Amino acid sequence: PAPIGGGLQESLAAEIHDLRRRRLAAAALFLAAATTALLIWSLFSGTLYLHRGIAFIKVARVIVAVAAAGLLFSRKPLSAAAVKGLEYGLFGLMILLLGLSEYLVSIEYLRQGDALAMAAYMKNGVIGAIMLMVLYGALIPNDAISAARVILSMAVVPVVAFTLLMEYEHPDLVHELETMRSPEHAGSNVVALLCGASLAIYAAHVLNGLRKDLHDARKFGQYQLGRKIGAGGMGEVYFAEHQMLKRPCALKLIRREGGADPLSIARFEREVKSAARLSHPNTIAIYDYGRTEDGTFYYVMEYLPGMTLQDLVKEHGPVPPGRLIYLLRQVCGGLAEAHSMGIVHRDLKPANIFVALRGGEADVAKILDFGLVKLTDPAAPELTTDRSVSGTPAFMAPEQATGDSPVDGRTDVYALGAIAYYALTGKTPFHGSTAMAVMIAQVRDPVVPPSKIQDGVPEDLERVILKSLAKDPNERYQDVKAMARDLAACGSAADWNED
Repeated sequence: PAPIGGGLQESLAAEIHDLRRRRLAAAALFLAAATTALLIWSLFSGTLYLHRGIAFIKVARVIVAVAAAGLLFSRKPLSAAAVKGLEYGLFGLMILLLGLSEYLVSIEYLRQGDALAMAAYMKNGVIGAIMLMVLYGALIPNDAISAARVILSMAVVPVVAFTLLMEYEHPDLVHELETMRSPEHAGSNVVALLCGASLAIYAAHVLNGLRKDLHDARKFGQYQLGRKIGAGGMGEVYFAEHQMLKRPCALKLIRREGGADPLSIARFEREVKSAARLSHPNTIAIYDYGRTEDGTFYYVMEYLPGMTLQDLVKEHGPVPPGRLIYLLRQVCGGLAEAHSMGIVHRDLKPANIFVALRGGEADVAKILDFGLVKLTDPAAPELTTDRSVSGTPAFMAPEQATGDSPVDGRTDVYALGAIAYYALTGKTPFHGSTAMAVMIAQVRDPVVPPSKIQDGVPEDLERVILKSLAKDPNERYQDVKAMARDLAACGSAADWNED
């Protein structure tokens, strides 16, 4: 979810957290594949049998990488601290296991008096350490200082840890080790590690700068974009902040290069102008509108913490009758203003009813997305889509599905009935394998009463829903105010209020 407050710093932090998890998952997957390949190669090269601990270490590296990748790719929620801990744990364990493996194999080669084989194997360890450092610097989002701490720590392990362990655990082999400390051997390893560390730190610095530049460049007028919080048929929605007022808001945009034709852009502009005329507290508030030099249209609306009615039902099941009535009466109020101004929504559905926390008050219903509005004023300009079938089939009135009669406020009444049916039962009134099948059912089939689908549906509320879902517009509520009055008269209306 998008941040509830605190401006773009929280948004940027959340964006980096998501990026860190994705990049760390990719790194873990790469390490899982690489360690598995190295384990298989060790079986054939013979190094797996030089010491009894080598097989355990190489299998442990595979297990660590696979476990980290599985956890990061899962849908399990992980805090920023947990992901950071996984980051340190994954790369820390990988470099330590690599160093331990190098140490044990080198001991065996020294005991055999094969200094050349030991030198070659140590070079492999240096290459492995450089790969880990570059992988960390290139994939994991960090500033240069944070990256340097981790990368330099990894660079130290193959050299210092090896030497200290050798002198402490095997003083009898120190003499054999002296040849490996010569500038020819040790110097080249140290230089290679320092070069690899420098490259990894520089990569982290460059990529972090590019990420910040991209974030700073995502500006639309006075608005700085944060993370993406939604998408719809008319465009994408981003969390944003006004640079001067520091006011959190939501910015919706549509780009010409995304395939938008002039008709879509005209609908987008009409959505803005229609919604901006509305001032009811249960209609989304529009703050601003504009377009950029590259042809990107955008408008800015109030930011609402909460969730859509569709998500509410999906995550928590059917809505209690009292709560549904409380929400629907608010929606009716917002629609009443729109209808009085000649605006018909035409695409009411659970995804366009937002259940918000606003001003410390919960369950504030907000009507979203006026992208398919129909202006009933004869003087209003008409778009081609006004004469075509538009809307969402599961919540579309029969006259809207057939397109053979004009739509009016009663079309939205039908959609409200379908929304109420869905909220109470978790199912839409009509089903079908295709959109056309659903629209045919809307026109032809009788409605199964919601009480047949879900227990506990009050009779009076069911009557309101079934009247709203009448096939003939003349048999429905003739306006949303009449529907709101009957909703208020239901016995369950007293079950839910502001408290």
